[in-house]
Amino acid sequence: MKAAVIRKPGVVVVEEVPTPRPGPGEVLLKVEACALCGTDQRVLTGEKHVDVPIVGHEITGRAAALGAGVKGVAEGRRYIVQTVIGCGRCSMCARHRENLCEAGFTAMGYQYNGGFAEYMIMPKVAVDQGCLIAIPDDLPAEQGTLIEPLSCCVNGMAYIPMETLEHVVIFGGGIIGVLNGLVAKARGARCVTIMDVSPERLDLLRRLGLPFDNLVNSRQTDPADWVKEHTGGRGVDAVVVAASVKALVTVGMGLLARAGHLSIFAGMPKSDPVDRIDLNAIHYRELNVHGANSSAIDAYLAARDLVVEGKVFADRLVTHKFPLADFNKAFATQSDPASGALKVVIVP
Repeated sequence: MKAAVIRKPGVVVVEEVPTPRPGPGEVLLKVEACALCGTDQRVLTGEKHVDVPIVGHEITGRAAALGAGVKGVAEGRRYIVQTVIGCGRCSMCARHRENLCEAGFTAMGYQYNGGFAEYMIMPKVAVDQGCLIAIPDDLPAEQGTLIEPLSCCVNGMAYIPMETLEHVVIFGGGIIGVLNGLVAKARGARCVTIMDVSPERLDLLRRLGLPFDNLVNSRQTDPADWVKEHTGGRGVDAVVVAASVKALVTVGMGLLARAGHLSIFAGMPKSDPVDRIDLNAIHYRELNVHGANSSAIDAYLAARDLVVEGKVFADRLVTHKFPLADFNKAFATQSDPASGALKVVIVP
């Protein structure tokens, strides 16, 4: 089979490798589509280390062969892949919150070979956990790849009562910011504003016709002034920081109305994750601050339903598709802000 193999940091070669065979408890998945994400970009440039030569975790596939003893998976059926695999023993895993595994989770495409290949193995530990999630036969494969990142947004927003909120601001107009905004809309937030420093990215969102109420260039317009003007000085009900810029956490907190919600969705650079904040602002204004770290089964099921029911405009979000042979071209397209890419998918 063909696979995009990391030869060394920053060097990826599409080459022939042996087609894997499923051992006891394992499932061989024929990959129908696998999307590139921001984490993949950091891995492929050598910025982030993984344990395997084949990455990719936003996967749609079909069960091609079952190892001995596999139960609950049907050969020939289509699935998407839950990325995170917990230890199965801690209190978080007992509650099916493997994304908060106390032993530290492992993941497809990080500790196990991923989906930038024609075939991949789902290991026994993932099969036993239920990491193969069935999807309808008529769901386009590229839309299935959106379920994984969408599940992360569903998880991150689970703490926020979107159904009761008037105005939500999302920092970041990339795919994660967009998906967070679409989840907010799907759950009933009345007004969603996307703020981004890139005019090209904001223009792309306009062309795609996504249902956001405001698209604000936060390089040209001060977010605090804009929010003050558009809320009568009250502030917004929630802010989601979907860009890895730590200063946005402090800025976002300053935009909140009393009892507002701040979701720190994006991880910050591990070399410099610390910033000063006014703790009294949280105390006296009764602000709610939430983290967000990957997702687990309940969020995947909710995300699957949003995609299948057409509530997140999945048909508009995949802007580019490439065959596996053009993997490096796909990577360059995803990395280029001028390319007009929102979501890039590899179709082996």
